[in-house]
Amino acid sequence: MHVASGCEGEPSGTILQTLSALGEVAVEPAPWERAAVEVALGAALAGGRGLAAVPAGALAAALPALDAASASGAAGLVVVACDDPSGRYAPPADSRLLAREAMAPVVEPSDPAECREAVAQAFELSERFETPVVVRISTRLADSAEPVEEASRRAIPPRGRGRDPAAAEALEERATFTRVRGLERLAQLAAHALEAPLNRLELRSAEVGVVTSGLAYGMVREALPEASVLKLGLVHPVPSGLLRAFAGRVRTLHVVEELEPFLEAELRAAHIACDGKDRLGRTGEITPATLARAFRPGAERAGAPEPVPVRPPELCPGCPYRALAQGLKRLHVSATVDPGCRAFPAFPTLGPVDRAPGQGAAAGVAHGLAMALGQRIRGRDVAALPDGALLQEAAGALALAAQGQGTVLICDVGGGGWTGSGVRAPGGWRVDPASLLAALGYASVRVVDPLDLGATAAVLREELARPASSAVVARAPCTRWPASRRPPMRVDGRRCNRCGACLRLGCPALSDDLESVVVSASACAGCGLCAQVCRPRAIEPCGGARS
Repeated sequence: MHVASGCEGEPSGTILQTLSALGEVAVEPAPWERAAVEVALGAALAGGRGLAAVPAGALAAALPALDAASASGAAGLVVVACDDPSGRYAPPADSRLLAREAMAPVVEPSDPAECREAVAQAFELSERFETPVVVRISTRLADSAEPVEEASRRAIPPRGRGRDPAAAEALEERATFTRVRGLERLAQLAAHALEAPLNRLELRSAEVGVVTSGLAYGMVREALPEASVLKLGLVHPVPSGLLRAFAGRVRTLHVVEELEPFLEAELRAAHIACDGKDRLGRTGEITPATLARAFRPGAERAGAPEPVPVRPPELCPGCPYRALAQGLKRLHVSATVDPGCRAFPAFPTLGPVDRAPGQGAAAGVAHGLAMALGQRIRGRDVAALPDGALLQEAAGALALAAQGQGTVLICDVGGGGWTGSGVRAPGGWRVDPASLLAALGYASVRVVDPLDLGATAAVLREELARPASSAVVARAPCTRWPASRRPPMRVDGRRCNRCGACLRLGCPALSDDLESVVVSASACAGCGLCAQVCRPRAIEPCGGARS
């Protein structure tokens, strides 16, 4: 590919960081999802290959750009979308439905090795059929790892592209023209899907057959090893002929898919008898245990392992959002935030987040709260949003400023710009959040280092008490980037009294060794938050002065 764009969040941040480290792709961070798809679309319309990566559950925000890409017949555009059936990181949403709305085909890999092949196949499909292609993965697949054979890479120069005469002639009837053109593409893709290498037929038992895709394929092979399986790698458009041929070879047909009954509805529309969501439901992840309960009642009880407690998401060691959560918690202030890393403090033990309504909604929702509750909420709630989202939510932020009340907390964790070594370049999104907030009309704009707990709490206390509108820009680098990491901390066991103040930070690098608290040197980012809350002053940097 030639250009890759994405915005803050997972797995898009990891994808862009990896591509940037390769040094062979022009990587462009975007402030929000729609902008990321538009940047990649521009590369595709120029005759190159563009990839857009959007965070979990965020394809809906990019749907207008995906619609535009489909209408323009973009060749060489791939959008990597991540669904979160568990709802751990984002509200569960099925990207297949959104892609169908945009008349874009969907490719769904089932393991890390297939992810590499799926992206390669998606680019070829996009160029062959002149359409954007959505590669759908899940958060569990994004968090998985396995050895992947590196295929030989070949340089593909940008093709260049002229105007489409047919499209120019149809400008007066553009809506009808683009829909007809989109339906024609889908029909051609459905015919191609009959022999596409992405779809695989595995014949075993003639009694039971399963139609599945994505990560659910591995679950089916584990829970129902005797069943015949039709694994769909190209899930939209659905190859009805292939499904009908497979259904004719088995006595009973099941459909195993996460979230919405997308494939099941297609089978039923083709008058193919099957079952699926009546057994599995439309919420949560699919696991071998859920499949055993649904299709082999009683079998899951024999030799079933003890259930593992659910582990909530946690912030990385040294994360600036953990520091901000501590500052807000000290002041007994709650926050209205966008989903993502900022929303993790809603989990114990961090705790100051009360609302995470949706992407791009924090500033507007906080303004509505202030209008409805007035003095009862003044000084007790803030709208927390990332620096990139400030551009997207400028209208809501401006409404707060115009009313002359409320506090906005901008989390500037170094967004925007990667250097060739994969490290964030300085300068934010090339727009200084403090200058933008001042231009929006905020009476007071303060910049703080969230890793300095005392100074951050003092500034927040002053701004929350201010009668006019105010804003606080918390500026600290994301610790996922190597340049932001400092020497790790260490604990002096002779001083540690195991009071637990540092453990209440919820940092994964800290643990209780019964005799004293210990710090994992490999995990610690050296932020120093634990040293600031340690009253016995038992924590200090390795080889440095005591914090």
